[in-house]
Amino acid sequence: MSSGSNSEPYSVYTGLIRQGEADHRQLRLIRLQNGMQVLLIHDVNSPTSAVGLCLSAGLLHDPVDCPGLAHFCEHMVLEGEEYINSDKYPTGRIGSDTAATIFRETNYESTIDHYALEDKIQRFAAFLSRPVFLKNVIFEQVLCVHSEFQNYLQDDERRIADLDKYLSKSGDPWSAFDIGNWETLTAAGKVPPSHGKIDDGAEWIETLRSKLQEWYSKYYCANRMHLVIIGSHPIDELTSMAAKYFSPVTAGTVGPQASATTFDSPWSADEEGTVVLVKTVKELREIEVRWIMPSQTLLYRVKPLDYLTRFLHHRGEGSLYRILRDRGWIDGLSASRYAGDRERGFETYYVAFTVTESGWHAWEAVVAALHKYISLVRDTVIKDPEFACAVQQELCSLSDLDFRFRETLKPAAEANLLGTNLAKRIPPVDLIMGPYVTEAWDAPLVSATLAMLTPCKARVMLKGRESLKDVELRGTCVAIDGAAWSQTPWFNTEHMVLRYAGCNSPTYSSDDATAEGLHLFGPNPYVPKDFTVVDGKKDGVEPILAPRKIVETSLARLWYKLDDRFGESKGSVTFDIRSDLEDTPRGELFDLILAKLLSDHISEDLASAAQCFLKCSFYCQSGGLFVTISGFSDKIPVLLEVVINKVVNFVVTPDSLQLAQDYARRRLQNAFLGSPVDRAEGTLEYLLEEDATESVAEKLGEMDAVNVSAIQERLSNIVKEVYILGLVHGNFTEQSARDMLQLVQEVLRCRNPTSKASEVISTRNYFLPEGRNFVYDAPNNNKADENSGLAWVCQIGEKTSALLRARLILFTAIATSSICDQLRYREALGYTFKVKGHVGSTTIAFRVSIQSSTHSPAYLEQRLEACLIEQVRQRLLEMQADEFERTFKLPRARGLRRRRQPANVHREASMFWQCISARDTEFNHDELVAQSIESLKPVDVLQFFDEYIDPRARTRRKLSVHLRSARHAPPETPSVDLQAFRSTLFPNNTLSKGTPLTQTNV
Repeated sequence: MSSGSNSEPYSVYTGLIRQGEADHRQLRLIRLQNGMQVLLIHDVNSPTSAVGLCLSAGLLHDPVDCPGLAHFCEHMVLEGEEYINSDKYPTGRIGSDTAATIFRETNYESTIDHYALEDKIQRFAAFLSRPVFLKNVIFEQVLCVHSEFQNYLQDDERRIADLDKYLSKSGDPWSAFDIGNWETLTAAGKVPPSHGKIDDGAEWIETLRSKLQEWYSKYYCANRMHLVIIGSHPIDELTSMAAKYFSPVTAGTVGPQASATTFDSPWSADEEGTVVLVKTVKELREIEVRWIMPSQTLLYRVKPLDYLTRFLHHRGEGSLYRILRDRGWIDGLSASRYAGDRERGFETYYVAFTVTESGWHAWEAVVAALHKYISLVRDTVIKDPEFACAVQQELCSLSDLDFRFRETLKPAAEANLLGTNLAKRIPPVDLIMGPYVTEAWDAPLVSATLAMLTPCKARVMLKGRESLKDVELRGTCVAIDGAAWSQTPWFNTEHMVLRYAGCNSPTYSSDDATAEGLHLFGPNPYVPKDFTVVDGKKDGVEPILAPRKIVETSLARLWYKLDDRFGESKGSVTFDIRSDLEDTPRGELFDLILAKLLSDHISEDLASAAQCFLKCSFYCQSGGLFVTISGFSDKIPVLLEVVINKVVNFVVTPDSLQLAQDYARRRLQNAFLGSPVDRAEGTLEYLLEEDATESVAEKLGEMDAVNVSAIQERLSNIVKEVYILGLVHGNFTEQSARDMLQLVQEVLRCRNPTSKASEVISTRNYFLPEGRNFVYDAPNNNKADENSGLAWVCQIGEKTSALLRARLILFTAIATSSICDQLRYREALGYTFKVKGHVGSTTIAFRVSIQSSTHSPAYLEQRLEACLIEQVRQRLLEMQADEFERTFKLPRARGLRRRRQPANVHREASMFWQCISARDTEFNHDELVAQSIESLKPVDVLQFFDEYIDPRARTRRKLSVHLRSARHAPPETPSVDLQAFRSTLFPNNTLSKGTPLTQTNV
């Protein structure tokens, strides 16, 4: 970097930072005198400004005697700062901004309107440099961290990640517990006090505060910080802001994160070559093979492991997936790198299989086939260099396409990503381009990397619940001395560790018969070739804000819009194919099974297309089919034709049906083990939606009706009489849009129109009676889960009223901070807190959801309703017009209008489709709501509260669902059957109208 002038407290990087062809942003990389790296991005097209900071300190920097301190510090830093307030409870919380602590990093990100960027930067710098560690806040945040830990106790992904780290070599820092909880942070017992208040004279608070201040002073220093600022301001203004507000941050005495020069694995020979049986919370059947590998971070030009991943994700003939699936052993395969410790130079690579019941019995053959395939891939590097080089060249070409036409991330996500790249020590020239683009071929490096993926270096995890008893352990595994079922210390994950009998066992030999038929594949048929852009974008001409309806018949409606905003060779196509079939528990079960069957049937094409950046969403529900494809326009019609033909001509077989039915059964059974708050919200949806079926019990009760002929008949009935809604948007002519609709109609043999399917809104919401407050209470049948869930809703009115939606948006913005401040932070009622203005099928509502391990749902609702009166209404009464205008009204109106300026073709198409599905075919809903917001005053929002939300209001329509854990006392009255309860809510079957949005609704 070159030094700035004497008056500039920073130096400037003067070299090249490579950008994509369409990336016209202005970049500047500087280093402040205190050592902080800052990347400044001037982007006139960015919808908002953003600030992101990556601190090179995280979970692995916890002191030995205080696990979870780094995570706890992240919580405390967000709680306020000296600049905002130092003599009372802090009000400087970042609001909706987010933070996350991972192994060697802590990431903060913030989104703000352009006009308020400098104020945000000032506060952002203040909370990082002058946080307030108040006594009462320490207590509240320890409770918050503990509640977060409690939420993870039933999360299999978290449990297994903890187990994998726990099974490191003895005493290795990688094995440490890092989330933190009440016990590790306070040393004051295993659980918090039941009264939820600070104990007078609690010595642990001062002890923890001292540790926190010491840790913060050591690690929160400028030479460990990597800052990114994105805004529409001129680059010199952004530079001036960064230098002014971040230069005072202390340089620190601990040097920046070291770059690893050696490979220091957390596994010794004792941890390698093992088989781990893991008991899960949910019913899973998964085989996961893991290796500890040298860090690939700085190998981004070659990306050696991507060469193998390319083959593992292939699903066509000769692929590992196809061979194992055709044998009835697996129905899913994934492979990926996983973060490790850059300071020690390692990361994890894993291959995971979702297996069938017969796959459990053949797990050894599945793993053997994997090793055979890896060997086959490695052999190509050595024995067929021409083929290997061609594969790498395709990877290079695809990665170059990905970067050249890279879709813009949200500004905060972009800032987070680039801050992390700075922390990874990626050279400035490749800071933006490097992680995306594969540019070189290094056969010795790739071969040496793949040579490390051997059975003797691997850890095989067999993950299951009841199904684990079906695993057969033959001579391949032997017990380690003292091997027995044991539990991890914090998550109580039951597991047993065994060892391979020998890496040269016949079961694992490379010529194993189970791997016959494996071979590699040639070029990808979905690689785009034609990048011609249909001339739609005109300089100086504003883009058209809505698609046109170009087809309306008794069989279909089709909307079309030529891209006139982005000028790229990309597009998006959506077809919603609707039938007359009624929603019943049996029909929904059949649709779930069909969705699995059809997704598996087209998975080969979808996997190949995904490697070429064609995104395809396909599902089967409500007696219909839905497909949307986005990406390079050249290959969208090709993939659409393949998908529709394969779906229509699909033939159900007994073997494929058995796998799909087993998948559906496990998925439904696992629904009983979901998080209490998610299940409470699901119950709420069931109670309020027309024609809804009780998603789990009723569907499981229809399993005996499943057979080949019934499922085949269901598919035939779906496609027999249909009505098609379509949207074609992007780099397509109008004729090509019509051709795609005609293709779909011809494949489906559309002949007969339907009466029901032409209705754009197929389901509606029930209206609760005015002045009623309903509570549905039920036990959480997962006895191991100590959490309870509350889902609470106040219905507002028709979705079509722009004025009501405007009032709901403003009220939600004001209420969210008050509710979260009081209930989540001050009272620490729970970690999972959701406050939102909910848009249903045809109605809108204000919803709050809380999950808590310490309080019953009844208590949560009591405190929520008190907060609405005592905090929310009081804030509305005291709110000044200028605060209302500046903080709430103008930002929300701007936000709605920004949505009419999407970042890419796919997002614009999604915006159009939301309007089509909501019957807003004027495509001006956001503008109508924005205009309504601009007309509102504080008194309007207060009146809205008094009419629709206030617990004392006679016109309020309130429903709540209580899902109680076993630790919380049952209610005085016994639980009521869910269907019987639903019938009491709507004796007159009062449904919303579901009318189109028009100006008269404003």
